[in-house]
Amino acid sequence: MGPLFFADRSRKADDYPYLAWKVRLFTVGAVLAVFGMVQDDNRIIAAATFFLLIGFLLRFLPGGKGVVEGEDEEDVEFAEPFEDSEVDDGDGAHRR
Repeated sequence: MGPLFFADRSRKADDYPYLAWKVRLFTVGAVLAVFGMVQDDNRIIAAATFFLLIGFLLRFLPGGKGVVEGEDEEDVEFAEPFEDSEVDDGDGAHRR
């Protein structure tokens, strides 16, 4: 069974408005989470969870998924999975 989705290589990294903030928030959240576990302090872990949640929620702001070249954000389609394509195992027999 193949992957259920494919990476979309038509997205441009320079048109991703919240990417830098997402990286910053996830980094701060990860560092706080590890520090909170080491210190065994639930307040620090809660703060880390807050930063990670805010980083995740940036995805749902307008433009949070990036811009696809030549398409509107609503017109993005997912690639078909491997099950619909022919497979060649090298033995000369094609299976569907």
